[in-house]
Amino acid sequence: MSADPVKVQSPPPIAEPEARLNGQTIAAPDASGSNERREDLRDFIENAAVALHWVGEDGTILWANKAELQLLGYVREEYVGRNISDFHVDQEVISDILRRLKHGETLTGAEARMRCKDGTIRYVSINSSVYREEGRFIHTRCVTLDLTPQKQATEVRERLASIVESSADAIISKDLNGIIRSWNRGAERIFGYTPGEIIGRNISTLAVPERIDEFPDILARLARGERVDHNQTKRKTKDGRVLTVSITVSPLRDAEGTVIGGSEVARDITEREVHERALEQANAVLQQANADLQQFAYSASHDLQEPLRMVSTYSELLRKEFGSKLGPAADEYIGYAIQGAQRMQQLLTDLRAYTLASTSDPVPLGDIDAGAMLDKALANLEAVIKDSGASISRSDLPHVRLHEFQMEQLFQNLIGNAIRYRSNVPPQIHVAALQRDREWIFSVQDNGIGIDSQYKEQIFELFKRLHSVAAYPGTGMGLGICKRIVERAGGRIWVESEPGKGSTFFFTLPAPD
Repeated sequence: MSADPVKVQSPPPIAEPEARLNGQTIAAPDASGSNERREDLRDFIENAAVALHWVGEDGTILWANKAELQLLGYVREEYVGRNISDFHVDQEVISDILRRLKHGETLTGAEARMRCKDGTIRYVSINSSVYREEGRFIHTRCVTLDLTPQKQATEVRERLASIVESSADAIISKDLNGIIRSWNRGAERIFGYTPGEIIGRNISTLAVPERIDEFPDILARLARGERVDHNQTKRKTKDGRVLTVSITVSPLRDAEGTVIGGSEVARDITEREVHERALEQANAVLQQANADLQQFAYSASHDLQEPLRMVSTYSELLRKEFGSKLGPAADEYIGYAIQGAQRMQQLLTDLRAYTLASTSDPVPLGDIDAGAMLDKALANLEAVIKDSGASISRSDLPHVRLHEFQMEQLFQNLIGNAIRYRSNVPPQIHVAALQRDREWIFSVQDNGIGIDSQYKEQIFELFKRLHSVAAYPGTGMGLGICKRIVERAGGRIWVESEPGKGSTFFFTLPAPD
């Protein structure tokens, strides 16, 4: 039964038995016409918009028209002469098609997947029959219809249907009269109705009495083509429970764009609402406690200053009046009392500054000149700068969004630390700023004693000290205050340092718009 494959580059004579396209019989042209008539028919078949090809008994492609070649992206020399199985993704499918054709079947709508030259896959429907002469298999006559757009559309619809059905939210469609037309598993889980119980009923079935007026309004907005976004409301379940839900309702349109109904997505936020209410109450209590604590700290730091001044003043008077009469031990004890009172006074001053940094509005109304605030800080530090022999250099500094006293305090604390923790050589301190993206990065660089890497986080905690008060006086709050100021402004602060090689403190502030 097998015939030797014959490569055909153009259609053989026109007189052939009929073929079938989309289930309709197409009679072959009469071969008795003139040569011009036959050539005209050949040209028609070659340039037809429908993809056509012929295949030999062994699967060799004998001929294909332009539409077939364009569908798959090949030129004639790349397609004709090769086996049809080379272009099919599923080999068992094409083997079955060829087997059925050899047994005399006529195929209508045999679906397959063919591989294009660019590697993409196209879904096709093949209508084919065999042309025989005296019972001998000559070639198939195949019509290839591209089903890819329909398949893709079907896959999208199926995928969307699967997403809708598997969604944890309730997804409900209804017409403009409010009659429920579809009901997914999420809706069944949330509201308790099965599709059989609820489809065909009005969406107002889910209404609570005090919200019944919402439904006509939503339907009227849908009819106008409007969308309802994230509307928090109440809905009733089958067993009578009242849920808090967030709903989004969108218009549904037909092919002509006419609104025919709406799609509603409802999310059960009852539990979230309970948690949010509890969190709000806890936050209110915490805010009140923080406010009370801050007020106490502020008041205590202010009210304790006066008795400490009395202790310090009378200790000085005691030393001045009786120091030489009480002996060296008494002089030493009086000195300790004076130092303790002075240190407590400084600690209370820093505590007051930290409280002020914590309670002030984090977003000031206007921008300030950082350079001018640096000048104020240097004026405050004039005495220690002169005593230490420190030299201060600077680059141009920008305008930033921060309170004036906070910017001044940042510079004063960082430069004061650089002077306090100096090495055996006079301090050299450089203040600079550069802009990166939407923030300013400030730096304060010194040539001091440096900081070991294991302490780079610890130094920003309140009351954390790496050295004794005798070696380096201070309260241990300066860097904590800096951190509080910077973080409340939306920035961050850090240090880069090595022991014996100085330190560079960096902090960022948002750049003004």
